[in-house]
This record gives sequence, structure tokens and C-alpha cells, in this order.
Amino acid sequence: MVDHLLPRQAARVSDTESDTSHCFVAKLFGKRARNREAQEERILNAAMSCFIRSGFRGASMNEICSEAGMSPGALYRYFPSKEAIIETIAAMHRQQSAEILDRMLQSDNIIDAITRVGIDHVRKMSLNTSGPGPADSSARLFVEVRAEAMRNETVAATCELHEGLMREKLLAALETAKARGEIDPIGDLELVVASLAAMGEGIIMRNFPSQGVPVEALEPVFRALAESLLRPIPTPR
Repeated sequence: MVDHLLPRQAARVSDTESDTSHCFVAKLFGKRARNREAQEERILNAAMSCFIRSGFRGASMNEICSEAGMSPGALYRYFPSKEAIIETIAAMHRQQSAEILDRMLQSDNIIDAITRVGIDHVRKMSLNTSGPGPADSSARLFVEVRAEAMRNETVAATCELHEGLMREKLLAALETAKARGEIDPIGDLELVVASLAAMGEGIIMRNFPSQGVPVEALEPVFRALAESLLRPIPTPR
């Protein structure tokens, strides 16, 4: 009688059944995440093709939908607006730049490091072999991002966020080089950093490789810029 009145206990789930359940859930969410990433990449590739062809202002969401082979309703589940796509592209470019700068921090010669950063940026932007469009598609989109940032506060904020992070990395590298007596900068380090970034961006925007200029030909240009602004101190013999 007592046993009948007591609440029944749930059947104990075996460790094997629990592991199987967790594994199934992990696989399910992993598959969904991969599917979402694939769809986002599909949309971004389509959008970049449209932006290269028509510019940020000229390309419409309908054009992007047509390029991606998706309905507007399906596309909007991933990106609620064209601005959101532009922001993502801007963030991708800045992430690539950040990765290049991270490699710079591993060098013990700041002039060599900055020269290599400049060359790597040009090569990444003008000679990329992945993604839609021509080899210099990233350089073309870079110009679009910079232009859009001048008239679009949201895109400008995205650019400023990532540029701020990059300036901090470059500033830290220059401060370290100055502290070890490697350079004697011409002025305030923050101004030097901003100047180096502006010159580098200008060279990328000119897109010299598309005009037949070999990337390697820019090496002495970047080195001269770095040396003139940072003024390396000769090592005593």
C-alpha cells in the first residue's frame, strides 16, 4: 500500500544512453552550425560579386538574392540588410589585416617587419586566389568599404573598431622597438602609426598589381617609408 502511494521514480538512464544522447545533440548542433556557415558564405560570395560589379550603392538586395539563388525571405534570415553584409565584409578585411599584424609581432627587426606587413597586405588584397571575382576583388572591395565608411555611420563604426585594434598592435610593436633603442621616430608614435596606416591604405587603393607592377617592386617603397618615419638607429659594431 505504501509503495503504491509513493511517487514513482524515473527510470535511470544508463551512461551509455546518456553519452549517445549527448553525442546526437552535439552532432545536430554542429551540422546546423556548418549549414549556417555555408549559407552565409554563399550569400557573402554573391554579395561581393554584386558589389564588385555594381558598387555598394548600386547593388540591390534583389540583385544579391538573384546572384545567390535564394529568395529574399531566406536571405534575410542570415543578413537583415545590405548594411549587415557590408559590415561583415569590412570585418573580414580587418580580421585579415589583424592576422598579418600578429605575424609582425614575431619579428625582432621593426623595419623588416613593417616592410613585410605592407607587402603581405598588397599580396592578400591584389593577388588572392580564393573567393568570387577577379584576383584583385579584395582591393576593389576595400575601396568600396572606405568610401561607404565616409557616408555610413554604422560601417564607419565597424571600420573604426577594427582599425583601433590594429593601431594598438602596431603601436605596441613600435613602442617595444623604441624601448630597445632600435628606432628614433620623427614624432609622436600615435601620429607615426596613423601615417603608416594611411600610406599603406593608399598603396592598396592604387592597386598597383592590377597595373602590371610586381608586388616585389613595392618592397623598397615600404622600406623607405618605414625608415623615413621611424629612423632606425645603426647597431654599434
